[in-house]
Amino acid sequence: MDSQVKQCKIRLSVCIPTYNFGCFIGQTLDSILPQITEEVEVIVLDGGSTDETEKMVANRQRECSLLTYFHQNFRGGIDRDIEKVVSLAKGEYCWLFSADDIMLPNSINKILEAIKSKDDVYIGEHFMCTLEMVPISTYPLFNNLSHPRLFNLGDAEQRKVYFSKARTSEVFFSFMSGPIFKKKIWDDAVVPDSFRGTCWIVAGHLLSMIPKGITVSYLGETLLQKRGGNDSFSDRGIVNRCRIAIETFQYVGHVVFGEKTEEAFHIRRVLQLDVTLLHLLYAKLKTAEFPATEDINILNRLAKKQYADKSASNWVKYTIYKMSHVNMLKVASWLKRMMR
Repeated sequence: MDSQVKQCKIRLSVCIPTYNFGCFIGQTLDSILPQITEEVEVIVLDGGSTDETEKMVANRQRECSLLTYFHQNFRGGIDRDIEKVVSLAKGEYCWLFSADDIMLPNSINKILEAIKSKDDVYIGEHFMCTLEMVPISTYPLFNNLSHPRLFNLGDAEQRKVYFSKARTSEVFFSFMSGPIFKKKIWDDAVVPDSFRGTCWIVAGHLLSMIPKGITVSYLGETLLQKRGGNDSFSDRGIVNRCRIAIETFQYVGHVVFGEKTEEAFHIRRVLQLDVTLLHLLYAKLKTAEFPATEDINILNRLAKKQYADKSASNWVKYTIYKMSHVNMLKVASWLKRMMR
């Protein structure tokens, strides 16, 4: 059996970078491993975990020869760990997968069937869930698009439609578990070193290939459940999380396309849907409650960036942000708790 596996061409590599997700990764692997065939490998790159991650993976390796585990003795950071795990992949296509998400049944078969078309990138939908993986809702990637569609982003008109229909930054590859991509496309991308440390290296690689002309196939299929309440980017506070979501993602988009382009405008537009005015007002409240760790000056800078494009809506939102006094926000927060 092992010799047959070695001779079989790997079509899809499921690549899982992880750090201290030992309490989740077992459930993640249990959703993936029963689906794989000899054309599929699963690679876990452990970026120096100090919990039971290695034990959880080893328990499953005994039952699956197509599961490979690599352990680093250092924290490379999410961007470098993502690049490392993709470099280890043998498949024609790679599906980066978060170590706390759940793959829905039959998703591997759907992807193996889809990649027969040899397009460059495939993206699907997901269910948003609670920390305990109770489904909450879907979160459609596009406005007014519910059926499969192929976009040739080398064509100016198709690229315009793709960007203008975007409802979330996941269309621009912000969600690690979202895109399935040709490894060659990833490898061919010339990525500035400044992208490493933004937390958006997936977007950096794939967006960088759009100006060269790639195809993106929207599958219109729900492939996974995304675990909420476990944001690993929030370990340094809510203001820093807003900085990552706004400033560093804008930076990647501006470097790839240019700040004044229509593509960069739409990236900024969907970031306003990812980080809403309510998010910023909540962060403003936290700067008053925890001034030692939540920096109001950084938040003010981010709010200005978020609403920099000239429009009546942006003017109103920025004015509300600026005029909202902390005491008023405290009262609003108290009323919300009382209503619950």
